[in-house]
Amino acid sequence: MSALKRIAPYLLIGPISGPLVAGIVINWRDGRRGLAAMYGFFLANYIVLLPLLTAKFGLSL
Repeated sequence: MSALKRIAPYLLIGPISGPLVAGIVINWRDGRRGLAAMYGFFLANYIVLLPLLTAKFGLSL
């Protein structure tokens, strides 16, 4: 059961954003707020910038 808890973010959220969310949660819980904030920043960039860049390059073809 503990193995399922460890891989749950990868299964539920996705292969890229799952580790980022897990990094936020683990680092926040351990008191490393700066590192959790950096994970949050990269997650926000992944969520916002990847669709924008994909649309921009797709429309320019």
